[in-house]
Amino acid sequence: MKVDKFDTVEFMPGEYILREGARCDSLFIVKSGQIEIFRIDTRKNKIPLGIVDSGEYLGEMSLIADRSHSANAVAITKTICLKLTSDSMEKQLKLAPPWLVSLTRGLALKLYQTNEVLKRNSIVDESLSTAIKAIQDNELKKKVS
Repeated sequence: MKVDKFDTVEFMPGEYILREGARCDSLFIVKSGQIEIFRIDTRKNKIPLGIVDSGEYLGEMSLIADRSHSANAVAITKTICLKLTSDSMEKQLKLAPPWLVSLTRGLALKLYQTNEVLKRNSIVDESLSTAIKAIQDNELKKKVS
């Protein structure tokens, strides 16, 4: 069975791609651009979790584990993604050996648990925050020029 066709979607800086707590319907593969991944803790503080660059993907945990998104994803730069729907992903998972699907779903659940610990404890990686700010500042300079 072949992979279903990917749709191409474009996001502008500041535009949400995924929202924490929302149900998942797609996997995104980044063709170009950069995306900030973060959570909001119980005190409404932003907790940066990562930067997704070209060639990387997001939304996979929610699809694999059949859960809502564990984090927010916002375009930092103009971003172009390939989008694979949950139906297409399920078709692909049915082709995989059951033990591999089970292992993958177990890993996704463990990552969910780790994200919950980060959120509860408001753990912030300052170097990641600095990197995100630098990308945002660079985008502002491009707009002003």
